[in-house]
Amino acid sequence: MARKERDVFGIGTMMFAALAMLFALGALIVAGQSWSRANDAKDGIAKLAQNGALASQGIVKLEEFQILPRPTLYKAGTVKLTVKNVGTMTHEMVLFRAASVDALPKVTVPGGERAVGDVDEEAIPKADAMGETGDVKAGATVVKTFHLTPGTYVMICNIDDKQPDGTVVSHFQRGMSATITAG
Repeated sequence: MARKERDVFGIGTMMFAALAMLFALGALIVAGQSWSRANDAKDGIAKLAQNGALASQGIVKLEEFQILPRPTLYKAGTVKLTVKNVGTMTHEMVLFRAASVDALPKVTVPGGERAVGDVDEEAIPKADAMGETGDVKAGATVVKTFHLTPGTYVMICNIDDKQPDGTVVSHFQRGMSATITAG
């Protein structure tokens, strides 16, 4: 390799190394900010809980095809939820301790009570299954009490309606889920 080519290769290698270092530094900065924001959020929830600003009761509205909890932040401990079906069909509210809706196990094999893609309730550990309302007819209200430890909870409607033409409407797969947090 000629000297001129070695010089170009050396300069190129140094430039690549410098760019790699800049990208690595940028990644460290972004990771640090994310960690800081997560800790700030946890601290904020803890302060709200200490000041009594977190709720111990709330209202959850069920309708086609959404779950609307108000508020979404609760004080850890006994939480009373008034679940109102303001829709035109029967719904339910099932509550699980989970990091997110995506973290819930899904049915992957056809057959059984649930459609493929629904939440596989039997695959969820009993300690993470907080309870449910059962079927709530259109216009009805159910009041349920849950004991929530600090963390994230997901509420779903896991009802499947079979239509006259044989198709199945999955309430969960149509968007009936919401997340609440206890602090």
